Amino acid sequence: MKKTTTKAMAFLLSLTLILSMAGCGQTPDASSAGAPGSSQAAETTAQTETAAATQPEEKTAAYTPGTYTAEAPGIRSTVKVAVTFSESALTDIQIVEHGETRNIADAALTQIPAEILEKQSLSVDAVSSVTFTSRAVLSAVEDACRQAGADLEQWKVSTEQPAADEEVTADVVVVGMGLAGVTASMSALDAGATVVAVEKAGAAGGSSKYSGGFITAVGTRQQEAIGYQLDVDGYMDYFNMCEDQSVKADETDRDQVRAMIERSAADVEFLEAHGVGIAGPDGFGGDFLVWHYPDTRTGAFDGEAGGADHIVAGMNWLEKQDGFSIYYDTPAVQILTDDQGTVAGVECRREDGSVLTVHARAVILSCGGWAASPEMMERFCPDFPNEWILPYTTAAMTNTGDGVTMAEALGAAVYENGWWMDLAIGVDAGGYATYFPDTLNGLINYANYFVVDGEGTRIFNVNALYGPRSIAFAQAMERTGKIYSIFTAEGFEAGVNFMEENGRVDDQTVFKADTLEELAGKTGMDPQIFVEQVERYNGFCEAGVDEDMGQTTLIPVGDGPYYAVEIKTITMGTIGGLKTTAENQVLSTEGTPIAGLYAAGELINGKYFNQVYVSGDAQLLCTDSGILAGGAAAVYALGE
Repeated sequence: MKKTTTKAMAFLLSLTLILSMAGCGQTPDASSAGAPGSSQAAETTAQTETAAATQPEEKTAAYTPGTYTAEAPGIRSTVKVAVTFSESALTDIQIVEHGETRNIADAALTQIPAEILEKQSLSVDAVSSVTFTSRAVLSAVEDACRQAGADLEQWKVSTEQPAADEEVTADVVVVGMGLAGVTASMSALDAGATVVAVEKAGAAGGSSKYSGGFITAVGTRQQEAIGYQLDVDGYMDYFNMCEDQSVKADETDRDQVRAMIERSAADVEFLEAHGVGIAGPDGFGGDFLVWHYPDTRTGAFDGEAGGADHIVAGMNWLEKQDGFSIYYDTPAVQILTDDQGTVAGVECRREDGSVLTVHARAVILSCGGWAASPEMMERFCPDFPNEWILPYTTAAMTNTGDGVTMAEALGAAVYENGWWMDLAIGVDAGGYATYFPDTLNGLINYANYFVVDGEGTRIFNVNALYGPRSIAFAQAMERTGKIYSIFTAEGFEAGVNFMEENGRVDDQTVFKADTLEELAGKTGMDPQIFVEQVERYNGFCEAGVDEDMGQTTLIPVGDGPYYAVEIKTITMGTIGGLKTTAENQVLSTEGTPIAGLYAAGELINGKYFNQVYVSGDAQLLCTDSGILAGGAAAVYALGE
C-alpha cells in the first residue's frame, strides 16, 4: 500500500495523543585559513589568523533551553501542550491534556505537532477537517515558543518548497472518504480492483465522523442474539409513515429503500468482515431496536461522535491493503474524459498549486452534500435562511457540492427540489457549530418542550422527527422571521442555571421576564396570542393529552420568571443530489447511465429521503450505497 499526503507526514488517526520527537541543531564546521607572506610579521599574522579560525565558533543560544507548558481553547476543551527546546532547536512536543473528541481531533493532535517539529516552523496548515483543534495546538505551541525566546516572526516564515505535479493510475478512483467512500473502497478492492482515494480534507471521515454512528438494520445477528424480531415489512411501515409527513412533491423510490433494508443485515456483516465492529441494537430509549453502533462504544451514547469510530476502523483495514492508496488535502475539481467522452479519472488541485491526475476507468463520487455552500443551499434549499447556512451546520466544511458540480459538467441529472437534514436547535454560532461545548446550545438541543413562532403561536410537536421539525421551522421563519423556545426553571433547571450563572440573559437572544406579557413585549410576540397559547398548552399538560399536536413530552410552562431563547435550525446535511441506477451508476439528464461514473452516500440520498430523514438510515445508506457502487465500479473497470 502506498500512502501519500501533501503534508510532510503521513496521515495518522491514532488513539495515541502524546507525541515525542527529537531534533538537534547543526554546529558549523570548523575551518582554517592561512596566507603566505615574505616577512616574519606576515607569517606570524597568518599563523594567528589560522589559529583563531580553527577555534570553535562561540554561538549565542537561539532559545532558552527547557520545557514550557501552554494552552489554548479547542472546540470542546482547552488543549495543553508541553514543548521542549534545546539551545538550537525545538526538540519535543507533547499533548499533555485535552478533552477534544477522540477519533476526530486525533488527526490534528498528531499531525500538527509532527509537522512543527519536522519543519521547525509554525507555518503549518490546519488539518482542514479539524480546524479548531489544529488552531489550538498551533496557538499553544506559539505561546511556548514565545516563552523560550524564539523569534516568532522567523518561526512563521513558510518553509514549504514548491510541490510537483503527480500522475497516478488505478482501476477505480474514489472521491471523498466518509463512510460511503470507505465502504466503496473496500468493495472495489474485494472485487479485485486497485483503488486510489482522494480526500479534500486533511483526514478521512467527512460528515460521517460527526454523526452518532447509528446504522439501521433489520435481521442482524445482534438482534437475533437478544430475540428481537422485526421483518422488512414492519420497518417499511415505519419508514413510510415517517416519510409521508413530507409536504413537498415526493421523489423517493420506496422500492429502492426496501431493497436497502433487505440488504441491511448483510451490510452490517460486511462492515464486521472488514474490521468495523458493530454492537447493539439500541432503541433510543424505546423498544424499536434497529439502530446499531460501533463496538468501541461504552454504550449507545457515550458522549462522543460514534461515526468517527467507523471511519477509524475502516481506514485501519484499508491502509493494510496493497491495492489501496490515499491522498489527503487533495480536492478533486474535474472528472476527466478521453477523446470519446468516456470517464477516464479525475483531476485534483491542491492549495499549494500542484495538480494530481488520477487515471482510472471508473470514478466513484462520495464527497457528500452541499450544506457548507451558500450558493448550493440557495439553489437547492431556498427555504433555509441564508444567514444561517454556515454558522449553523454540523456537516463537514468540505461539503460544498463538489460532486454535483463535477457530475453536472458531464450531463448528470440531479434532484432540483432539495431539502436539509435538520439535527438540532442552536442559539450560538460560536464559529462553525459542529459542537457546542459548554454553551446553551448543548443544553437546549433536546430539552425544548414549548416552541413558538415570532407571534407567539406554538408551532410543532417537539417529539416529532427531524424532517417535520425542519418543515415547521421553515414555515415559521417564512411567516414571522423568529422562533423561540420558552422555559421556566420548573421544566429546565439546568438551562436556567447556566443562563443565569454565565450571564447569558441579554434580551437579544436570551430573554427574561417576570410575566408572560412582559416576555412577549421584549421578544416582539403578540401578548394575547402568546398567553392564550401557553394557557392552552398547560391545559394539555394537566390533562396528559396534547389534542393539537400529539406531543408526549408535556412539561408545563410553570411560574415565572420566564425565559425565551431565540433558536435556529441546524443542518447536518442535505437531501437531494445525483440521480442514480439501482447499482448507483450516475444517470444523465436523458435518463441513461453515464459509463464509468458512480456515486454513493449523501450525494445520492434524494431517492431515499424526501424531506424527512429517518434516524440511522443515513449511515446505512452510506454503507449500502458504497458497497454497491464499489463493486459495480470494479466490475466495469476490470471489464468483466
